[in-house]
Amino acid sequence: MPSYVSWVESELEWFADMFSRQVFPQGSVVGHGVAGECVAIALKHADQLSMNGLDISFLMHRLLQPGISETLKRNHIQIMEASQLRAKEEHWKKCEFNRQTGDIKKLDDLLKTYNVDLSKYCVSTGDDKIYVTLCHSVISFVRSFHSYLLDAKKMYNTRVRKQLIDSITSCLQFQAFQLKLAPPDEDIRTVVSSSDMFMNKEFIPAVITFLETQVTQQPVPQIRNILDTNDIL
Repeated sequence: MPSYVSWVESELEWFADMFSRQVFPQGSVVGHGVAGECVAIALKHADQLSMNGLDISFLMHRLLQPGISETLKRNHIQIMEASQLRAKEEHWKKCEFNRQTGDIKKLDDLLKTYNVDLSKYCVSTGDDKIYVTLCHSVISFVRSFHSYLLDAKKMYNTRVRKQLIDSITSCLQFQAFQLKLAPPDEDIRTVVSSSDMFMNKEFIPAVITFLETQVTQQPVPQIRNILDTNDIL
């Protein structure tokens, strides 16, 4: 039996090494969703072996841990850099969508994941155009952050809990804070106020619920503190 266990560990270490080289390549950013999906498939097969009497899930998690942690770190940096760039380019105007492109439906479907109703922020002109009273940086952030969060959910384990919560907190804090830096111009006040209300009353609370019910299975007071310290504009 000891030799059999030793062989299993050796084979699993070889697999984890090959897996990590392909899924967690050093010096490059894997597209959101790719790493998470690969990890989810690997862990699913590990669970299947566990049901047949060979429990390798714990060892699998441990061997993949460095790659998961590094991927979360790289993806976090990518989101923060993109958010900083969008903040510099922000014009504080409502976003225009064309019904025929389907982009507005994709955004609506994305927000439904968090039980957020996009329609309350939409203004229809009667033609093919729909205006959303949210600034460009907020909409772009929601899209990229959603991909990051779904990827993180698939890779999540208790070893990366603190890293993930710290990462999510800094992303949400940065985006919420950018709205406080908007120029005090009256002609952009509607979009800024609407965006601020969306982040603090809709999106951040929805992310907290998503994390607590579908990812960590535990309270995330660190993220809740964002709402306590962030006054609505």
